[in-house]
Amino acid sequence: MNLKSKTNIYYLLGFVLTLVYLLISAKNQGDLLIYELGSKDILAGKDAYSIHYVDGYHYYYSVLFAIIIYPLTLLPTYAGNLIWLAINAIFLFRIVILVSKYFDLDKLTKTQLWLFAILSLAFSLRFILSNFHTQQITICILYLVLEGLQLIFSGNKIAGALLIALGINIKLLPIVLLPYLLYRREFTASFLVVFFYAVMLFLPALVLGFAQNNSLISSWWNLINPANSIHNLDVEERSFHSLSTLLATLLVEHVPDKYALPIRRNIMDISYAHLVMVLNSVRVLLVCFSFYFFRTGPFISKVSNTHRIVEISYLLLLVPLIFPHQQDYAFLFIMPAVVYIIYYVITERNNISVGRFRTILTILILSYLLCNLRLLVGAYRQYYDHFKILTYGALLVIPLLVICYPLKKSISKI
Repeated sequence: MNLKSKTNIYYLLGFVLTLVYLLISAKNQGDLLIYELGSKDILAGKDAYSIHYVDGYHYYYSVLFAIIIYPLTLLPTYAGNLIWLAINAIFLFRIVILVSKYFDLDKLTKTQLWLFAILSLAFSLRFILSNFHTQQITICILYLVLEGLQLIFSGNKIAGALLIALGINIKLLPIVLLPYLLYRREFTASFLVVFFYAVMLFLPALVLGFAQNNSLISSWWNLINPANSIHNLDVEERSFHSLSTLLATLLVEHVPDKYALPIRRNIMDISYAHLVMVLNSVRVLLVCFSFYFFRTGPFISKVSNTHRIVEISYLLLLVPLIFPHQQDYAFLFIMPAVVYIIYYVITERNNISVGRFRTILTILILSYLLCNLRLLVGAYRQYYDHFKILTYGALLVIPLLVICYPLKKSISKI
């Protein structure tokens, strides 16, 4: 059997297994139900942002997104779930292709290629499964970001900006890319992102009327406003992670966490005002650390694929860390960074010192365990969530990126 036939068999097997998984998973009910309930209420003239759904959850997404998914509400529950999961599976497949474009896979041997694929999947599997299990929107957002950037940097700025604007409209997370595009001299694309975002913000008025749309936008902002105390003491749910949750549990003794176990986890007890100062200072520090990965002055647009994937990976890594109200599925955003690190270790194994290799391997294994213990040994998940170990695992990816980022120049000036 030749190589092409074997490859086709692997693709067919992957397709069959994915289809079976989707058919089974569609029987469950996840966050898609909240999206659909919010969509129905908005189209019925109600304020979905002031209503609690299912077990007290809010609809946190845009008015436009509610209109886009409305057709799913007209289908039987199972059919709607299956379509939603299938769309996410397609987006995930496209994400894999988009990320792989940044790497020279031809330089890998067959064994190295399999190792690269298996390790990348092993590290990302928990976040992938969590997104499908909860029927979340994270895969869609990550796809819009990566596809949008690919289009912009390949010259199709209108389509790329449109996709990124849609991602920001649905959920504000990709807004971290806007200053990055300006820094990389993509002025036209940056303007188009802002323009398309503004259009998308008011586009629902054509369906709902301007008065209702404006009212919904105001209500939405009141709900997601990062200045709200609930987003700094970010412990509404046991499964919340990110820096806002971690620092609140570490620095405030009596944080209002009704799910907390009777085990001490705080190392200090500071006031709420001081917590906000510390939290925002750490956020600013991490954002400013982006310049370490940029390694150029502003407005230099041409950089190598290695340079590009590292700086994009770091910005995406920041998303689940600096934004509040993040659950484990949001940490899919760390996937590009982890994939780069694994690629670096495989390709540079013989070019780095034993000490450097062991350091990378030790931190990578520790990060993997902290990120995946819930999947590997789920019986103690309440302890993992109590101590927010997932956030530590994601934070460890930052020093890994630093160690694995080559110091040689990867810049082409124009």
